Order: sequence, then C-alpha cells, then structure tokens
Amino acid sequence: MNYAPFLSIVTPSYNRGHLLPNCFDSLLQQTDFDFEWIIVDDGSTDHTAEIISGFQTELFPIVYVYKENGGKHTALNTSFDHIRGEYVLILDSDDCLVSDAVAKIKEHWKLYTDKTEIALLTFLRGHTINDPLCTAPVANTPVDILRYRRNIIHSSDCCEVIRADILKRFPFPVFEGERFLSECALWNRVAKEYKCVYINQVIYICEYLEGGLTKSGRSLRIRNPKGGMYICNLRMGRNNYFLQRVKYSLLYCCYGFFARLKPITTVNQTPHKVLAALCILPGWLLYLYWNRKYG
Repeated sequence: MNYAPFLSIVTPSYNRGHLLPNCFDSLLQQTDFDFEWIIVDDGSTDHTAEIISGFQTELFPIVYVYKENGGKHTALNTSFDHIRGEYVLILDSDDCLVSDAVAKIKEHWKLYTDKTEIALLTFLRGHTINDPLCTAPVANTPVDILRYRRNIIHSSDCCEVIRADILKRFPFPVFEGERFLSECALWNRVAKEYKCVYINQVIYICEYLEGGLTKSGRSLRIRNPKGGMYICNLRMGRNNYFLQRVKYSLLYCCYGFFARLKPITTVNQTPHKVLAALCILPGWLLYLYWNRKYG
C-alpha cells in the first residue's frame, strides 16, 4: 500500500491477547483516524493471533507481525521495517488512548514540523484523563530531554511521540540471553542530539498489571544486567550532573557483578574508567544487598 499515515501506533505484545481488545476499542473511538496500528507479537503462546484476526475495521490499517520471543525492545526493533507514519507512539498492550489522542498529537506537532531540533513531543499518562501521573512545570517549550525529566518532573511515566525517521536511527541493542532492556536505551541516545516539548495533556490511560514490565522492577533488571550496564554507561557521561554520574557508575558496577564479570572487565568496558574503578567496592556491596533481597 502507498498510504502513509500521519501516525504509527506500535503495540508490542507477549501473551496479552486478552488485553488487546481494550486497545482496539480505544482506537475505534478516535476522532481522527490518520494512523496505522502495528501489533508485534513477541512469540506469544496464547490466542493472540486468533484475537487479532477478529479485529475488523476500515477506519485504519492494522498490521500484525509475529516474531520469536526476545523481549519488548526486540519487538520494537522489528516494528521499524513496518512503520509508514511520520510519527510514532508506543502503546503497551495493557493501556489505551483517550478518544482525541491522535487529534491532539496532530494539532501540536503542526507547531513544530519545521523545528528539526525537536525529536519528540511528550504528553502525559494518567490513570484517568484528570489524574496525570506527573505534570511538567514548564510546557510548550523545547527542553533538554533527560535533564528536564530527571531534575524537574522526576518521572518517566509519560507518553512520547517521536519522529519516525529519528526513531529508526536508534535501534535497541540486543544482548545474548537477555529479554529486557528499558526504553531509556532509546531516550538517552536521542537526548544527546535533540530536544523535546512537554504538553500538559493526558492522552494515554495506563494500568500497571501484576507481571507487567513496570511492576517487575528491580528483579527484572538484575536478571538482565548487561542491558542495565548499557543504560548506566549512557548516563555516566560528562553531559550529566556529577551526582547522577556517580549514581549510575555505582549501578554500572553492581550490574557488572550480576553479569558475572570480573571487576577489571567491568572497568575496561566503559570509557568512564575512573568513575567505574572508584565504584567497584560500593557496587559490590550493593550487589550483595540486592542479590539477597531480589535474587
């Protein structure tokens, strides 16, 4: 098809077929249908394919892609070859959009189409439209993505809408034997080159389920330590605040012990060797604590 929608909505899913009808219903309620829905089935063993085959509509295209299980980040990588929209929104399988989400996204992106330094617009998530998980004190102004989030709103519970061409420049790295890598691996790299604009409007309704990635928390991260080391490496750079650099150096070393790496190997694998060397001992102590608590 030659149709190029304004927006590509990407939903990675693993054994969450029973939740996808809620996503679908929220998309059917949109006031603007200038989008496509791409569902990447990450090796589900439930009835996901059968459920999706029952989604019938002429309002927007639905693209179903099946792949072997590898984790959400690998499902997102797979979606890149299927994205035809100018912008991309990642919609988790247990969440939904408010009815005018696409219309609001289009309305606001029109203001920044020619602003090449803006990579993404960041809207709000909420349990309801009137209950945002966070708000941005300074909105509608280009800001540094990570410094603003880390020091002003102190939350990652937002809804990012990114330019598709920029997204495709930053595929997620894949580490053998690991099936989790935080989306921070994307936003941290984008932040080095681009800015974002926060929009204080809830367009994304979320419900964190037991067993979901968000609630799995620390135990999930220590089971996938190489990915954790990768993200810490991104945050140890001189573009970050000093205390943040120390924090992530500590975590980097801690994850190195979970990865069963020798301390000298952990230090040699980062360009921030002095920080890493100074954090080996406290990183080991943190490893002992987390291993007892979460291991």
